[in-house]
Amino acid sequence: MKSNQLVLNGSFRVQELEVKFKPNRKRSPVDIFSPDDVHKFLAPLIGNEPREKLIVLSISPGNGVVGMEVVAQGTSDSAPASPREVFKAAMLTNADSVIIAHNHPSGNVEPSQTDRALFLRLKQAAEILDIRLLDFLVLSKDKYYSFANEGDLERKGDF
Repeated sequence: MKSNQLVLNGSFRVQELEVKFKPNRKRSPVDIFSPDDVHKFLAPLIGNEPREKLIVLSISPGNGVVGMEVVAQGTSDSAPASPREVFKAAMLTNADSVIIAHNHPSGNVEPSQTDRALFLRLKQAAEILDIRLLDFLVLSKDKYYSFANEGDLERKGDF
């Protein structure tokens, strides 16, 4: 054994431990200011997927994307999602707002009744958690449906 190696056997007590968190101050490489920006960002990623995927974009106060997570992957016509999983992603990144989007492999972006029910559940959860839900989108490769654009979320202009 070399003399500069330290070997600890057994247990020991730590009297004081200091942990420092240094947030990343760099600008996000992607800024989102409108539903169109969301579609341009996500359509190449999930627009052609054969199964539904539900994605959460965690958004900083400056509208930068600070996190992106696929929280549900389903079949060709559904992707069950739990509010717990959806908002866990945002909470872990300390985001103050989220944008939730999922694809419809059929290409029809009209929200289903299940989509509408999930939207209402997530909207309620966001209010309770004090996380702003900026939008909920249904998208395909070429088009999208935005709940914010349709007046289902309070906002003035873009995000």
